[in-house]
Amino acid sequence: MIGFSNTLTIASDAKGVFQYLANIENFTVWNYAVTEITKIESKNNIVGSNYHLLRNTGLQSFEEIEIIECRPSEKLVFEASGNIFSYTMAYELEQQNQKTLLINKVEMKSSVRNRIIIKMMQNNIKKSVSKNLYVLKSILDKRGNVLV
Repeated sequence: MIGFSNTLTIASDAKGVFQYLANIENFTVWNYAVTEITKIESKNNIVGSNYHLLRNTGLQSFEEIEIIECRPSEKLVFEASGNIFSYTMAYELEQQNQKTLLINKVEMKSSVRNRIIIKMMQNNIKKSVSKNLYVLKSILDKRGNVLV
């Protein structure tokens, strides 16, 4: 597996950050590469919910996503599978006074055939994810502790 992480602080409480992240459809707002997310199957407790994700840029144009872990105000994890590689995306939240420490962890899984390509693209993918997280931060910093 190939992995990386990004960490940043958001000027909003963990509850508000989590609520925004848990609404997976919001990804189209803060992730420049995501053009559409469609809920395929919804579960009451979020875990097991499935989505289709379309991208307008990058290695993959289509991904299937399943929420595999959800701890409100603490952690959201999903698995995504696409035509080139699969990955696990985790968002861990730590309340720090009126702010939230967001730790994003990514583990990319690839076939033996695609491993070299993914390894070469790792730094670019990490930079893109970081860039998207700063857009997320900007949106949530402006909202402050207003629930979203």
